Amino acid sequence: MTRLSRGIAAAAVLAGFALAGCGAQPGAAAVVDGERITESELARAVEDFAAVTGQQVEAAMMLGTLVVAPSLIEVGAEYGVGASDDEAAALLDRQAEMAGLPVPEGGYGEGVLRVAKMTIVNQGLSASPDGARAAEEINEQISQIDVEVSPRYGEFDPSGQIVQEPLPWIASEQVPVQ
Repeated sequence: MTRLSRGIAAAAVLAGFALAGCGAQPGAAAVVDGERITESELARAVEDFAAVTGQQVEAAMMLGTLVVAPSLIEVGAEYGVGASDDEAAALLDRQAEMAGLPVPEGGYGEGVLRVAKMTIVNQGLSASPDGARAAEEINEQISQIDVEVSPRYGEFDPSGQIVQEPLPWIASEQVPVQ
């Protein structure tokens, strides 16, 4: 092995470690208060969402939703508004039917079920006289969660979104102005 090929191999290994995932949590798209959202869970949620809506969603956007969903669901439960897995699956089935898509066989992944539960709880809280107070508590809880996002997706913003950072080591094509 030549000096150059050893250098390339070493650089490839280092790049692999740098891009492998979320800090000390390989394979994690994000870690929220110590709980991992795995790359496979995120990919399944993106896939399931497209299957029931017919629309693609960016992984970073879905990840932001998965990060904040537990806070909304938890606060909703405190206000007597909740949703079961069965209710979430029924909502997803109705969405697929409304989009003219077949209901996926084999059920749904945990991620998209969490999104559906969040939707049901959000609708319930919106109709509740305590909705404004619940929204304040949700925002407060989201601002306090400890979130570590894999650099490939960006940074977690306290507003509840994943903000994609430009990657300075990737050169963008400059088109000359004529």
